[in-house]
Amino acid sequence: MNQPSSDPRAPFAIGIIIIGAVLLGGIVWAVLSAPSSPGINGVSDPNLSFNDANDPALGSVDAKVTVRIFGDLECPACRSAEPGVTHLRTAYADTVRIIWNDFPLPASIHPKARIAANAARCAEEQGKFWEMHDELYDAQDGWSKSSNPANDFFALAQKIQLNEDGFRSCYDSRRHDSKIADDMSEGRGNGVDATPTFFINNTKQVGILSPSEWDAILKPLLEGNMSPAPENATPVE
Repeated sequence: MNQPSSDPRAPFAIGIIIIGAVLLGGIVWAVLSAPSSPGINGVSDPNLSFNDANDPALGSVDAKVTVRIFGDLECPACRSAEPGVTHLRTAYADTVRIIWNDFPLPASIHPKARIAANAARCAEEQGKFWEMHDELYDAQDGWSKSSNPANDFFALAQKIQLNEDGFRSCYDSRRHDSKIADDMSEGRGNGVDATPTFFINNTKQVGILSPSEWDAILKPLLEGNMSPAPENATPVE
């Protein structure tokens, strides 16, 4: 009696079914386990929470619009965003509150970002945070590649006429590192995972904003209208 012949395609079909099941399971797991991210880009989120007490700021506390910047001083994308931020600081100096928050990315990505943040905070002690902020971005290509960036920071402190002894003492002790850690924790709590990230009142914007994009966002807000999100935000780091 002849045995029925097996279909040579059967193992292949079974393999396809198994692979499909594994892939489907992976997709379901990824969806179910993905962390929530408050502050969706371009959408107002009333659940955001900020503590601005220890952060460098410009503008009136009574301003109708507050812009919070979560930035990394070693981040090339943040440096590329500076023309827009400079426009924000100059064109809207009398109408917008601007608050800086340190968000240095992990040392595996930007190994000198946190010590640069400390340098800027030490300049803040002497009333020159924004001057040091500007100098650090301008000189980023140098100190970010330096084997001893402290010397670069000391040179910048001298350039903006800080008290050298006071700056060195502050920097060497990492006196303001806890402020930086608080900003990082606040950022993560509000869904920050890339720099630069901006919060315009309670609306999150991630990426590089040009001067014209800042105008498109801020002018309607200041006039009492809803703010449109820019259509083409530049990628971030």
